[in-house]
Amino acid sequence: MIKHPDHVTIAVSDRDAAIEYFALLGFVTDHLAEIDGGEPATYMGMPTMHADHITLVLEGASPRFEIQLLHFRDDVPAESFVAGSPSNHARLGLNHLALRVDDLAEVRARLVAHGVQPLNVEMDYIGRKLQFFAGPDGVTIELVEVN
Repeated sequence: MIKHPDHVTIAVSDRDAAIEYFALLGFVTDHLAEIDGGEPATYMGMPTMHADHITLVLEGASPRFEIQLLHFRDDVPAESFVAGSPSNHARLGLNHLALRVDDLAEVRARLVAHGVQPLNVEMDYIGRKLQFFAGPDGVTIELVEVN
């Protein structure tokens, strides 16, 4: 039985910009690691992968919630992917990441003040205030405030 979400992994082109972006939403850097092939790379279906692996944790969240960033240090040739692996970062996949907030207007103002682009106007839907924002490398971030 599933207990709760553990983490979301996002492949990013600019690790520092991604860290700064998620810091605006309350995430702090918890762990930095380098993947230079070996077991982690093989597990992910990319046995020759060289990447930075950055674990961000949402401060004060219970249960713990992480965003794990992958920053490839060199191009990962398509032929390095194991056939049938779900880890091919070029495939269709993540649509958006939704994060619950207490005050959508306050978080929106902070994001916009730091140059983050809203992708639509706030919408009230099924007892929630919702709004999409541009995230790192084309990942859409949705903020959700429960009415």
